[in-house]
Amino acid sequence: MIDFIKVYTNTKESLENRIKYDFLDSETKCSYDYFNKDPKYPCYRRFENIEVRITEKSAFVKNSIHTYFNLKNDLGTGNYTDFPYGDILIAFQQLQGDLNEDISDYKVTNLEFGLNIRTSLSPKQMLENNFLMFNFDEFNQHDTFKSKGSYKQYNRNEYYVKMYDKGLQYKLDYHLLRVEIKITDSKLLKKRFGIYTVQDIYKKSRLELLFKFLLDRFDEINIIDSYFTQEIHGEEKKFFELGKSPHFWREIKNSKSRSYYYDLRAKYINLLEKYQLDTIKQELYDLFVNKFWTLIEGSFEI
Repeated sequence: MIDFIKVYTNTKESLENRIKYDFLDSETKCSYDYFNKDPKYPCYRRFENIEVRITEKSAFVKNSIHTYFNLKNDLGTGNYTDFPYGDILIAFQQLQGDLNEDISDYKVTNLEFGLNIRTSLSPKQMLENNFLMFNFDEFNQHDTFKSKGSYKQYNRNEYYVKMYDKGLQYKLDYHLLRVEIKITDSKLLKKRFGIYTVQDIYKKSRLELLFKFLLDRFDEINIIDSYFTQEIHGEEKKFFELGKSPHFWREIKNSKSRSYYYDLRAKYINLLEKYQLDTIKQELYDLFVNKFWTLIEGSFEI
């Protein structure tokens, strides 16, 4: 569920002293003045994969809390495993132990929320052949992780949505699709989810809001089944083929009225339902719902 986090505090003295003076090794790095060799800001140190960075005015803690938990507990080096609610709480407790710092009042500026689901079809093939558009628009990014996976991403000002082949990325022997949102605007975190500080992440009600937001974004993805051409004929077939292109929808949006554009979108969705070309999306939707409730239930909220 929760993955990348970026949090900060302006009361940085204890954490700064922790990373500067509590270790005898050379893992804490600071910039230095060239002439007098005095340490300057920023200073930083890693605890597993979590980076602590101290600037002149603030202290920042960031990176994947999911990966941190796995590294800390010898469960692997990535975030392809499940990360249930109870483990989220343990991860933050362990991190606070490493930092020797209560970070529950640290302010949250960036937060990533995602789910991994096992699928019957190859995520790579689905991304290439079935994940065609986002809200009838083209994806902003589409790449292959240097042959280690395949992903598509859609960017908005306050967040982005990313879907990718997690199984291929980690060379797993089963299909694993990940869909995630990364919220990069602290105002959105506060206004829509009530997440101001780290302690808000511990509340199941906040996680449910994040999941609902993820599910709404997933619903915006235009996922269309592969089909046999003889099943659709005439004008419906022509409309179906045209509607698979974001350029078609952009042209309609720019040349027709707003009501015409949205009526045509609704007509296209009805066409998909008529010929049952939305079965992949329905299957994935159900998998996401089942996975979330499995992860969040069974542990007491603190």
